[in-house]
Parts: sequence; C-alpha cells; structure tokens
Amino acid sequence: MSAVEFDSVSVAYRTREGRRAAVEDVTLSVQSGEFIALVGPSGCGKSTLLKAAAGLVAASAGQVRVGGAVVTEPPAGVGMLFQNDALLPWRSVADNVRLPLQIAGRHRAEQDTRTAALLDKVGLSSFADYVPRQLSGGMRKRVALARTLAADPAVFLMDEPFGPLDALTRREIGADFLRLWEQVRTTVLFVTHDVDEALLLADRVVVMSPGPGRIVEDLAVSLPRPRDPRELRFTPEYHDLYDAVSDRLGVA
Repeated sequence: MSAVEFDSVSVAYRTREGRRAAVEDVTLSVQSGEFIALVGPSGCGKSTLLKAAAGLVAASAGQVRVGGAVVTEPPAGVGMLFQNDALLPWRSVADNVRLPLQIAGRHRAEQDTRTAALLDKVGLSSFADYVPRQLSGGMRKRVALARTLAADPAVFLMDEPFGPLDALTRREIGADFLRLWEQVRTTVLFVTHDVDEALLLADRVVVMSPGPGRIVEDLAVSLPRPRDPRELRFTPEYHDLYDAVSDRLGVA
C-alpha cells in the first residue's frame, strides 16, 4: 500500500474570471519511507498537491489517498510545514514544540521528555525558554520543524519550508533535516524550486509542467545515502542528474 497516492487527480479553483485548473490528471504513488521532491515553475500546482494530501483542498476529479484511505478531511498522521513558521509568539520555544503533544492529551512528563529530545535534535536545547521574536529566522524554522516532528507524523508534507532563508542558512538547515530524516525515514513530499535542494534530499524528483500542472518527469535519484552535500556536489553522478532535471524544466 502506498503512503500517499494521487490517482488521476485534478484540482480547480473558482476565480472571478471563472474556473481555473491548478493541476490536471496527476497520478503519483509515494511509498512508505520515501522522500519525494516536487519541482516546477511557480503556479504549476506543487503546493496544491500538498494541500490536497493534507485535506485542505478537494480534488475536482480523481482521488487522493493517504494510508489507503480516500482523503475527504485532514487525515490523521499527516504533518505539514509551510514557508511561514507559524509559531505562536506568546509561547516559549519549548511550549511551541510541546503544543501537538498537549493537543493529543499526553501526560506532562511525556511532553517534557519528548520536547527536550526534539530540541536537542534541532540544536536548540539552550533556547527552550526563549520566545520566537528572540530567535533568528533559521532558529524559528528549527522550532517549527521540531513542533511538526512532535506529532510523530507518518507523512510529512513540506511546502518550500526553507525557501525564505538566506542561502547559507538554507543549506545548513537542509543538511540538518536530511540527517534527522535519515534516522526516522518518515514519508516526505517536499515542494521546492531549487534543483540542488531536491537532488540532495530526495529519493525521486518529480518535475511538473507550467500550470495547469502535470507530471512530465519522475526521476530516481540514485546518489548513495547517507549524503554529504559537500562531497556529492562534485560527483559526475550529481551533475548528470542536475542536468537532466534542469533540461526538463527548461533551465539553461
């Protein structure tokens, strides 16, 4: 059984000008523990597919299934990380991370243990009592990542989560997230405009056409794991993959 499956999925929005198709006839199967990167031009429907999997928008045609069940509302076991970190400004770092555990009704001792472990994983143990305004953009993104992981999702939907960061911070957090993911192997569907980021993170890169989005390439990334970005970027295999994806995107 696929962890996430799009079966001939189309999604359309109503606008003042009429009905506008965002994606058309998308069929994609994501296996449990697989890391899929969606790349394509702005407006091609990448984020729409994530929202459909999260139950935030409905398919106009076809079906979206998570864990074999048709998505008609936000499914259990799915975590989503947006570009905006969406931290609660009045709560401390630790209390932001523990929020999903509180909602789930976990005992306070379990909340404390889990929160401390996650803050350690993202390198923020010494910032537990800080509030979001006291943190850098990269640190806030780490808090948002820890909060999403606190719910222990089976499927992780990530909509350009590192996009707003500067290039250096983006690479650092991407490398940190890759190390975390290689420990837990949660199913990930990851939206990005960055071919380099897609290749360094994913098992497969799925290329979408300009909107209305369709899948035009589904490319396996055979680079060995664990991956060290500093080394992989200089290998012929990486450059061949980069050229293949860029050519399909029409990037010179």
